[in-house]
Amino acid sequence: MKIQNLIKKYKGINVINNITLTIEEPGLYIIYGQNGSGKTTLIKIIASIIYKTSGDFNNDFSISYLPDKFSLPLLQKAKDYIQNILKLYQINYDAKLLMEEYKIPNKKIKELSKGNLQKIGLLQTFIKDTDCYIFDEPLDGLDDFAKKLFKEMIIKKLNDKKILIISMHNKNSLLDLKPNIFVMKGGDIFEKKKKV
Repeated sequence: MKIQNLIKKYKGINVINNITLTIEEPGLYIIYGQNGSGKTTLIKIIASIIYKTSGDFNNDFSISYLPDKFSLPLLQKAKDYIQNILKLYQINYDAKLLMEEYKIPNKKIKELSKGNLQKIGLLQTFIKDTDCYIFDEPLDGLDDFAKKLFKEMIIKKLNDKKILIISMHNKNSLLDLKPNIFVMKGGDIFEKKKKV
């Protein structure tokens, strides 16, 4: 994955300012910055959700992506939705076992807490076998169990030699995994730390 001189403008205003970076090796990459720093815009470009204004972006990886906000069918029960996801991805796995692993109750989706909705998002992102997993602010709304589960899944994917890219405004909870950190501010990556 190579990004060179990347610029993204909205209504003539730069949101991303001439960013250049390369991600080639498996590992955990954190894009860290406060709200409005440009990290979500960069994540969406990497995930091919939005297009760059100018510059070069080349990506040969298959991607599984969880945005910061996502919609689910509110009247469907959690188990039915997860079964449909498994069918869609052609994965032979028991939806009930997955729900037990993630501690998701079998209620209508509209009746689930924010944390349980987020766990469904994590589940449907991690369940796919791809080269790269991308998450935009995934820890928002997660309880301690879900944060622990998320970390365990990251470790599993790292052991499988996958790339994980996570945008966050608080990186401290994952520092022990020795991530590569890209610090964003005002649309710029102004600092890069490797293997903290």
